[in-house]
Amino acid sequence: MALTRIDRLVSGLLASLERDDDLGDEATKRCKRHVREIRAEADAVRVLVPVEPRPENETVPMVVDRGPETVSQRGPEPDAFEQRRERSESDDGE
Repeated sequence: MALTRIDRLVSGLLASLERDDDLGDEATKRCKRHVREIRAEADAVRVLVPVEPRPENETVPMVVDRGPETVSQRGPEPDAFEQRRERSESDDGE
């Protein structure tokens, strides 16, 4: 997802700002503040968009809780893998 890439880019940018000797202290502080704001905005979007499952779990129903400013992907629904295994076995038996 693009939000994950944004987070990685922001983390790298923050790390490079820590090592940058060309900027003065005040400029570095201001840059870091703006970069952190970018991260905060991306996190706000992450709460609003649907959670994308990992490719190997696309067909497995997941338990997802959404709250104010949080999204928790708790894992597969109870019995989801068992049902998938049973379907797979029945497909093999045909």
